[in-house]
Amino acid sequence: MVSYISRRLLLMIPTLVGITAVVFFVMALAPGQFSGLTLDPEGAQEQGQDTRRALQYVNRRYGLDQPVYVQYLRWLNQVSPVGFRTSDRIELDPADLEAVRQALAGPAQTRNDRALTALAESVLRLALYRGQSWEAVLDRLIQTLEQPLALTGEGEAAVPAGIAFIRLTGEDTRLSESDFQKATGTDRQARVALRQAVVYEVNSRSRVLFNRPTIKWPNFGIDRNQRQVLDRLGEAVPITLLLSVITIPIVYFVSIVTGVYAARKRGAFDFLSGTLMLGLWSFPIIGAGVLLIVYFASVDYLQWFPTAGLESDDAASMRFLPSFGDDGFARGWLLDRLWHLVLPVICLTYAGFAVLTKLTRGAVLDNLAQDYARTARAKGVAEGDILWRHVFRNSLLPLITVAASILPSLIVGSVVVENIFSIQGMGKLGVDAAFANDRELILGVTLIGGLIGLTSELIRDVCYAIADPRVSYD
Repeated sequence: MVSYISRRLLLMIPTLVGITAVVFFVMALAPGQFSGLTLDPEGAQEQGQDTRRALQYVNRRYGLDQPVYVQYLRWLNQVSPVGFRTSDRIELDPADLEAVRQALAGPAQTRNDRALTALAESVLRLALYRGQSWEAVLDRLIQTLEQPLALTGEGEAAVPAGIAFIRLTGEDTRLSESDFQKATGTDRQARVALRQAVVYEVNSRSRVLFNRPTIKWPNFGIDRNQRQVLDRLGEAVPITLLLSVITIPIVYFVSIVTGVYAARKRGAFDFLSGTLMLGLWSFPIIGAGVLLIVYFASVDYLQWFPTAGLESDDAASMRFLPSFGDDGFARGWLLDRLWHLVLPVICLTYAGFAVLTKLTRGAVLDNLAQDYARTARAKGVAEGDILWRHVFRNSLLPLITVAASILPSLIVGSVVVENIFSIQGMGKLGVDAAFANDRELILGVTLIGGLIGLTSELIRDVCYAIADPRVSYD
């Protein structure tokens, strides 16, 4: 079993690569690629200087000016725990940083200026990206200054050559007040232009250093709201898993009890339960969610449950457990969370009853007709023992098979439920990422969803061997 689990874990790697590759290349080759944020409400490409700047930023930020396969391989290296270092992830040498600062500031300037340090770091990063020494990068910047330097903006203005290098680096406030007053407007423009050129060249641009393999913590990148994708997944995935952990036991308990009883007591109960379960399965989740909110959460009707979210506004100040105080009964954080979960869990559970109930009923009926069940009954074994200790155990394999698909299907179903009840789970996160055309976030959700699905299938295979000793993977 250990060798089988090891093989399955290794096979997860190419499977996840295939899943993410399909999603990545579909997005990359679709019209608009990852630059959909520049489309107007009618879907047409917007025009103007701001749009061009936004496109330029996106292309540089996500490397869209590189071949598609290079973009995907860089993303794989980024999320893989085993890979190669990138130039933006290397700790800078303090001695080199101080040397660059001194070269930028000149011998007379020793003040620890934060802007000067940031510019020195940019020079070192640029040197790492280009695979050159920082002295060569500084020489190149000086040569650039000896020629007209185009300013950012409309591009019609240029900085004249012959401006001293020390006067063109750092913030304006690095100069004394008297020196600053003596500086011409052209000098100030040149300083800003140089700083912007260096920062632009370095910003969000990194080079894979194939000579530096490493074991690292996966980096899922930064979304378009400038937040770490891993942080956003860390907030959303536990919420979706919480809904699934509550939903799955309820679905299995109701379905198993109903299916076994329907197989054992065929007749009116079998007909009524089958009809009810089929009717529930046919009812759309979005309609059920709206009706539950209208009749059980709206102020016009019962108003028993909240309409949205997973906790009340004052949940942070609540005690964990319910309690009685001077103001009467206080439900506490735990009961408040369960109170908010009632309606979403109802929406997620009812549709799964029909399939599992019918599957349980069919498996139990098939095993009740087997010879071992008749033999046990002839020996005088109690009917309850025959049903639960013999027949039900042999009926578990079909239920285990379905269990592997329930968790992924619940994650897919949570897309609707989380949007209806404004729950910030993985389903809603994926939908928001798709509307925003956020590549990093979509790939992160895809990777985590694929990992959950593959893990559930591995657990299914292990449960096979536990339920039936005849199953062996060696």
